[in-house]
Amino acid sequence: MIETTRAYRAGVPLGDVAVMKLDAIAAPPKGIAQRLEAVRGYAPEQNLSLLRALPAGTLGREYARFLDANGIEPLVISDAVRERFRDNPFALRYTVTHDLHHVLTGFDTGLAGEAGNFAFSVGQGSAPGTGKLLWWVRFAYALLSPSQARRIWHNIRVGLEVGKKAKLLIAEPLESRFEEPIGRVRADLGLPDPAVSRVLPSGHSVIGEALYKRKAPA
Repeated sequence: MIETTRAYRAGVPLGDVAVMKLDAIAAPPKGIAQRLEAVRGYAPEQNLSLLRALPAGTLGREYARFLDANGIEPLVISDAVRERFRDNPFALRYTVTHDLHHVLTGFDTGLAGEAGNFAFSVGQGSAPGTGKLLWWVRFAYALLSPSQARRIWHNIRVGLEVGKKAKLLIAEPLESRFEEPIGRVRADLGLPDPAVSRVLPSGHSVIGEALYKRKAPA
């Protein structure tokens, strides 16, 4: 974490900081590296203008819409960090595909959405930390926003169920499929439409917005 903080203060790309931070706080799930052989070092830089120009309904256009709606810029990963994490691809792929997980599963960036998205990763066997962390998330988030407790718990159940059935998303070159219809991509990955899986939107939460506004370590 000291190295991560120093890197941030030195002005390295935010994507590099995010990858280094995840690597510092969480060990890769057991056996995950072997499942990521095909995407070692894979983190292509994204041009948001080009993604916005893609046809409506494509994965890339929906990804751009999601980023714009949430005031998020695509993460930039340096060549040095790509090479550094070739032998430990988990931190790199988990970080760069996080927002794509949201787009494909339909979970938003509020408390209920982030809880569902994390539960999806637990179901996939790709979540940082252990599965026990999910139950801490379940109760901690409900305490932060009691009015959303039902939505949080519901989305966790949905995320776990969908994650167990779908292909391992961090092992897929998702960025190579931006020009395809999002429905086709979901079908190929074993993901249902969010309306079918009954994903619930998050309610308004000042605390949630503060927690999940993208920022680097101070």
